[in-house]
Amino acid sequence: MWLNNESKDALENFWRMAGGFEPYPRQLEKAALLALPVAIIKLPRLALGSIESWLSFRNIHYSFGCSSRPVRGCLLAFQGKGLIFCDGTDLPDEVRFTIAHEISHFLLDHLIPRQKATKLFGISVLEILDGLRKPSISERIGSLLEGTKIGVLTNLMERDNIRNSTEVWKIEEQADRLALELLAPSNDVLAKTNIIAKDFNERLDSITQSLILNFGLPKTIARSYGEDLLKHINQGRSFIEALRASM
Repeated sequence: MWLNNESKDALENFWRMAGGFEPYPRQLEKAALLALPVAIIKLPRLALGSIESWLSFRNIHYSFGCSSRPVRGCLLAFQGKGLIFCDGTDLPDEVRFTIAHEISHFLLDHLIPRQKATKLFGISVLEILDGLRKPSISERIGSLLEGTKIGVLTNLMERDNIRNSTEVWKIEEQADRLALELLAPSNDVLAKTNIIAKDFNERLDSITQSLILNFGLPKTIARSYGEDLLKHINQGRSFIEALRASM
């Protein structure tokens, strides 16, 4: 409903490569492995240090360059492939959203920029994106490379959800929107939900419960997404309800 064209294309291509839609509530693990060159790793009490240890044990020497801290999820992407880490001790609905969120980052922030760059500059540009050489003068002119991550792409899904800049908020919002459409497409949500109640809180409770029970979203995410959906179809709070809510 509210995805940009790039995200819509990514969504369509994902399900095409996965061989078809998954029934609700979607787990996405099998679909991701069929559609994308990614591996999904679940570690107990996920932290930066445990990810580094997992990599080191497999002779992959990578450091986040900071002290270890708990995270809900992590994406490491390089050369068109990705590792998605999630906390295996989280509740299933949280794991489900973490996987969807990191899939979205892999598509939007790694795979699609590589495909665009290759189409514009040819396959040799991948040597730049993989950090194997510096761009030539003509390649530097291409604005596409300016916002493309060089080398290893790292994305962390923090437990406190603190985002430090407008740019980070924009990137995370795009990933969240695609993740929600992967798990709970807006049109399907609205089709499965009774939203005829006159009171906004009743409508919000109805759509929140539908998102939890039918689509398997975590409660806080379901409520936030539900409120956004109601606003989008002009079923949000009335002026009086908004006024009362602010008092």
